[in-house]
Amino acid sequence: MSAQWRSNFGGGIAGRVAAALASLAHAVADPVLGGRLRRVVLALLLLWAVAALSHLVWAVFPPLRNPLPETATVVNPVAVATDASPSVQGPDMERMRAWHLFGEVGADDRGGAPSPDPSRVAALEGIEKGARQTRLALKLRGVMASSEDGLGQAIIEYQAQQDVYAVDDKLPVAGQVVLAKVMPAQVVLDHGGTYELLRLFDESSLDRQLPAPAAALQRPAPPAPPPPAVQIDQRDAAETTALARSYRERLYRDPQSLAEVVSVSAVRENGSLLGYRIAPGRDREQFEQLGFRDGDLVTGVNGIALNDPANAAQLYRAMRTAGVAVFEVQRQRQRVTVSVRLDSSAAP
Repeated sequence: MSAQWRSNFGGGIAGRVAAALASLAHAVADPVLGGRLRRVVLALLLLWAVAALSHLVWAVFPPLRNPLPETATVVNPVAVATDASPSVQGPDMERMRAWHLFGEVGADDRGGAPSPDPSRVAALEGIEKGARQTRLALKLRGVMASSEDGLGQAIIEYQAQQDVYAVDDKLPVAGQVVLAKVMPAQVVLDHGGTYELLRLFDESSLDRQLPAPAAALQRPAPPAPPPPAVQIDQRDAAETTALARSYRERLYRDPQSLAEVVSVSAVRENGSLLGYRIAPGRDREQFEQLGFRDGDLVTGVNGIALNDPANAAQLYRAMRTAGVAVFEVQRQRQRVTVSVRLDSSAAP
């Protein structure tokens, strides 16, 4: 009986669930009812998305909260001045002037101390001359000399104890030892009537190794000016002028033909061009008639330096119409200037 009941009950539930799902499927399949159902589901999803976004915003930007609860009591409230006067007062300048930090105008700079006795100052003059270095166990650590020569105070150390002593003060050593004179780098001691020196800096072994200073600093002699260039002027020689003019015509008509007259080779030093060395060709007499010698180094022509290959084109154009040619030549260790005329009508 129970088994049959369970079978009937279970079958009834399953049938009802299947019927409900079938009706739901038919409802969804219905265009009108399915559209409404989809809109309801979409609205629920939209509300859920808005709620989730609001939670995310409040998590990133939390609301400002009052750090103190409403029932809290402030123990030390900040007092705010209500008066219009400034809380910080400026320095009292009149009171500071009354302090006379740098002394009073017209007052004695030594604070009213008595002036030194001129006879006492004169008695200290030159007492350090001929005095020997003291052998007493004293060390001079510093001096405070006054404006008067020989008067002042010295810091002297004896048995690891330092003290300040003035002139005529007795020093803490056996015998009658008195500080007699204070100088910038040493003091003079009166040791029982004998003057002795106590230096601030003892001579070290390094000082003894240094050479004696020279009597006078010898400055190196300034370099001698270069000797004047030797002038070889051939501008007044008519034969030389005709020869130079013919060479120029051959240069612009047939440059290769000049190789028979003169040979030219570039001279470089440390990768830099110095000029061009010239040597006579077949006719040595014509070469020397122009004023040149075998091995001359031509460094410039008419002010155009030949240490730059780019100047060759400029020189080529200039010599076409030049009336005079001035060659700057280095002949062994002597500077030579050779001047020739290229146009008979040109003035020297």
